[in-house]
Amino acid sequence: MTTENELTLTAMLTSSVQLTGLESGEVGIVSLDDLIAHDIGVHPCAVTKPESLSTETTAAIFDALKEADNQTPFAELFVTKLSQLLIAAAATQGDAPLKVCLTSDNSHSRSHLLGAEVEQDEINPAMGLRGASRLGHADYRKAFELECEAIKRARLDAKNIELVVPFVRTFSEAATVIDLLAEQGLCRGADDLKVFMMCSVPSNALLAETFLQYFDGFIVDVEQLAQFTLGQDIENTSLNYMSDAQNDALLLLVKMLLTSVESSNKPCLVYSRFIEDSPRFSSWLQEQGVTHVIS
Repeated sequence: MTTENELTLTAMLTSSVQLTGLESGEVGIVSLDDLIAHDIGVHPCAVTKPESLSTETTAAIFDALKEADNQTPFAELFVTKLSQLLIAAAATQGDAPLKVCLTSDNSHSRSHLLGAEVEQDEINPAMGLRGASRLGHADYRKAFELECEAIKRARLDAKNIELVVPFVRTFSEAATVIDLLAEQGLCRGADDLKVFMMCSVPSNALLAETFLQYFDGFIVDVEQLAQFTLGQDIENTSLNYMSDAQNDALLLLVKMLLTSVESSNKPCLVYSRFIEDSPRFSSWLQEQGVTHVIS
């Protein structure tokens, strides 16, 4: 019998689609943002600042975290639930790796979560604290530590969990995140832990060879890279006609990423939510030797 939780995980867990139409599914990726938004519903920073919450919000968070006696600290409840979700997701992969993307959602994307009032609104959240910059920021450090604790607990049962660092804009951010992960007991290379970088901005392609020195490989987020290459606003539905994952500028950047990893013996995976709507891009990827797309 399939449970509601298993159905949610299936929706959150994406696997690879083989461009040639043959059997696929050996690569899985899950976002902590998605698990938090859909399975927990509580802002990560709220569980680190319970004294800042109203009585009503506190009660709602206890209810969301399924705690009846209200004795266990928010942080412990949050870590326990998140680690259980990761273990369940990893189990669906069998012996294949599960790539877990660290949190990257901006303040606008998290505004619907319980306790979101603890986070200050940003004027332009898409360009603000996201991914690596958020993980390394002092205001979000405790929430990052809870992420790491959940991952560490999950890896005790699921060694196939690997990490993905999202939205890395500079070498400094890359180095900082790798150091912060090591401080939290998630040292790249230790206990076979691999750490990948999600390529979302043009600087990742332009300076790919140097970025590769900090990571075990790349995952190209096609839609994110297109957004920042072409200056698109993907949150504005009236401008959907401008979205173009097959633009020549985007293809050039993806080509630069693929070329950079070619001689490094490190993988460069492609992640696209709408690959079936991009026939030209699919054909182009096959010409580059890419046979699978995470979708």
